[in-house]
Amino acid sequence: MKFTVTIALVFQWSAFVLAQGNPIMTPEEMIELIPKKIEGFNLAEQHKGRMMKIGTLSYSMVERSFSKNKRKVTILLFDYNNAPIMYRQATGKWQSQPDEESDTLIDRSFLYEDNQGREYYRKFTNSSQIFLGINNRFYLMLTGEGVESETLHAILRLFPLSAFLQQTDFTNAKHR
Repeated sequence: MKFTVTIALVFQWSAFVLAQGNPIMTPEEMIELIPKKIEGFNLAEQHKGRMMKIGTLSYSMVERSFSKNKRKVTILLFDYNNAPIMYRQATGKWQSQPDEESDTLIDRSFLYEDNQGREYYRKFTNSSQIFLGINNRFYLMLTGEGVESETLHAILRLFPLSAFLQQTDFTNAKHR
């Protein structure tokens, strides 16, 4: 019995340690997942990207911006494969938050290609945001200034979601 418990504990610990070493994409790999062009906008600046480490957690992120006159779209993409708690904190309350829709405000959750998201639109400021969790790993944020929600949804459709990697599950025997 003691031997079985010891093996079970060693197995659980090794799965935990392996999960802490999940590979994350480099910013150079991630930028390939973001559209290079958006119709009606110009590339505002070269992309920014970095890899970050906080304690045992590490993640990477990239940013690309587009603008035209007083309209601006900013795209942020995070790979939380080695920081699943950060992914859960970013996306965890979307479904439990109440939706709100009025003549001046939209604040609601949505499902896009089996991925949970949240959208905001404020009519008076003509500002919009879309947040999307992708494959329980990536966190996508689209922000529009002077841009309506429908435009951000059109930009969202430019992302090749099938090219986004799945989260590595080291509790699955095929990954041990």
